[in-house]
Amino acid sequence: MIKLSKKMIIAAGAVVLLAIGIAVVINIDTTEQSEEMAQNENVYTIFSEGTEDIAEVQVNNGGEVICAVNNGDWTINDLTTDDVDTNKAYGLAGTVSMLTSKNKIEDNPQDLSQYGLENPAITVVVKLKNGNENKLYIGDKSPTLGEYFIMKDGDSSVYTMYEFKVDTLMQPLSYYKDFNRFNINIDDITNIKIERSDETIEIKLIDDIDENTNNVWEMVSPYESGANDDYIDNKILAPLSELSMNVPVDSSIGDINESDAMTVSLTIRPYDNNTGKYSDEYIETFKVLKIDGDKGYVQYKNNIFEVPAEQINFSKDSSFNIVSKLQALVDISKVSSVTVDYDNKTYKMGIEHKDNGETVFTLDDKETNNQLSQQMYKCIAELAADSIYEGEAPGKTIMKLTYEGLRERDDTVIEFKSVDDINCAVFRNGKAEFKMKTSKLDEFKEVFDEYVKNPMAEEE
Repeated sequence: MIKLSKKMIIAAGAVVLLAIGIAVVINIDTTEQSEEMAQNENVYTIFSEGTEDIAEVQVNNGGEVICAVNNGDWTINDLTTDDVDTNKAYGLAGTVSMLTSKNKIEDNPQDLSQYGLENPAITVVVKLKNGNENKLYIGDKSPTLGEYFIMKDGDSSVYTMYEFKVDTLMQPLSYYKDFNRFNINIDDITNIKIERSDETIEIKLIDDIDENTNNVWEMVSPYESGANDDYIDNKILAPLSELSMNVPVDSSIGDINESDAMTVSLTIRPYDNNTGKYSDEYIETFKVLKIDGDKGYVQYKNNIFEVPAEQINFSKDSSFNIVSKLQALVDISKVSSVTVDYDNKTYKMGIEHKDNGETVFTLDDKETNNQLSQQMYKCIAELAADSIYEGEAPGKTIMKLTYEGLRERDDTVIEFKSVDDINCAVFRNGKAEFKMKTSKLDEFKEVFDEYVKNPMAEEE
């Protein structure tokens, strides 16, 4: 066996005649000694091949046979790269690709049983791409050195092997299947779609986002409306950032009602901070099979995983929880005025956007106390829906808000029409999807009446 530097001076008689306990004591290294030996290159090479030249590493550890296979990407046994952690598979090959030792225990041993090498606990077969094959035998652990005895087939010397490398060789198949298959950056999500038996919910990032944008998510289905950004951040995106699918569920998870299953599709547009560029969009999809107490079961690609229910509870929430309840909310940076019509009265609040970022309000083209007007506009924006519109016949218009956009496409008209003694329907650009309590509008009109009496009043 080739040694990287000068030979270690070991009395041959001591190695042959003394018991193994005495023999290994002679070769005990402290950390300082190991570092010194490394510096002096007193290291034996047992086996050395580049991982790129290895086709397969087969490990028989007395239980299951683990085989790391190099198919361009490293995998284990006959599993696909979707089923195993390719980094761990590559790590198995790397464990044996460079085997060195600071301890040569004995040349031409007469009794392999004293090292556990007569019937080795672990046999490693390394197959190279050129067709060559090498075998390594690993025996008992030295009680004094804390390392394992090892021999290479065709070599007559016994060495020791680092314990951590043997630990890697002893890992079961489940070790390679234990990794997070679902790993996304939630900041790269541009679209979220939840398909279930009762409805399909779809939300997306709005097309034009800048520093003045108030609401970045909008609902596409089942309503066309602004979405509730706070809800999406806290109830959908935050759980998705924690979602992990590590170990497939091997046992039965019980009955699954297909009508209860929900499919979640995420459109991902990765952004590279280093290049400042976006990569091509792709879609990640998983199916929520069922939620049982604090446990949830998710099907992702070819496997089923158990996950905490809190990470997927959003999939069963009502669309009404996700949509923005603020039905009068529009992006103020994109409108130049809002006209308020009620009780045969009409008022127009002008919204001027200064170059310095300041927003100045007027009322019917007259100057106002800007702070007071901002508070009044906030009252308009906070008119929130209370329930879903169920097709009731609309009555008279109670109030109307007309937003004039800086561009025609940003024009928005919201009408509140009575449907019964308690509620009114909220029509956005001619389409009603929600209802609001009429009492909210009555309270708003009282506040707005006070505002128009003296729009220059100091805010109390």
